[in-house]
Amino acid sequence: MLQPLAISLTALYLRGIERPVEPIRRRWSRVLQCLRHSEGALDEFPEKLKSIGFHEESLVLACDDVINNASKHYHSGMVLTALDEAYPSRWIERLKEFAPPALWLSGNLSATRYIGIVGTRDITPEAREFTIEVGRETVKLGYGVVSGGAVGADLAGVRGALLEQGQVLELLPYGIDRFAPIEKAGLSVCPPSDEFTISQAMERNTLIYAASEATVVIDPRFKEGGTWHGAVEANRRKLCPLIIRATDTPSCRALVALGAQPMSDPSELASILQRVPLQRGLFSMG
Repeated sequence: MLQPLAISLTALYLRGIERPVEPIRRRWSRVLQCLRHSEGALDEFPEKLKSIGFHEESLVLACDDVINNASKHYHSGMVLTALDEAYPSRWIERLKEFAPPALWLSGNLSATRYIGIVGTRDITPEAREFTIEVGRETVKLGYGVVSGGAVGADLAGVRGALLEQGQVLELLPYGIDRFAPIEKAGLSVCPPSDEFTISQAMERNTLIYAASEATVVIDPRFKEGGTWHGAVEANRRKLCPLIIRATDTPSCRALVALGAQPMSDPSELASILQRVPLQRGLFSMG
């Protein structure tokens, strides 16, 4: 039964698939609940949805071209849905109806617990070495690294994780066609050929924090840029505990005042993780 449901989520919500109408995305969990209680086959879903008032969703699932396209992409391994084993269900816990029901996938993704590593693009040599060591230490402690694929701190953290042959997941602010899955996996909510946009970067930032049991923030600019605003927003929404590279800067002092844990050396990561209230790394709604 899970495969027809996953294809339905793909048909309804995967960005980049042409549909006769665009369903309201935040209703996806209610639609899924309805279909879960249906004992019918995929071709019976439209009538079931229509009978309880989900008219747009019914219209989409009644379109053979949409279903065939969704099935092709799902069976190719290019799609991750909220029903798949490797889907980080911390997104469900933290984002609820705003969690992405279907994303584009590139590379091999396995269920693991993640520590986020994000930060400045304009990174100093000292901060780069610090961040590489954070990535290495994360893997040694049994976690994967989740990051945003940006130049600077993001890629330094990924490099450290790969040096230890660890799991790496990059959440992308552009289409999956622009991603090279060398020793890492990538996920994108964007249509495959989309270029970078600020709004997609902001959405990507939320997904990083919500997927992480804790996130290490490297050298944000005080009250400027995506790193600062992403960290402040994640803290406000309590998406995960924050750890910040300890520096004598206004941004570090401000985030520590908001509750972030300062880290002077990557070797402190284990002890800090023992102090912060980690959320469970849960996977799979299936």
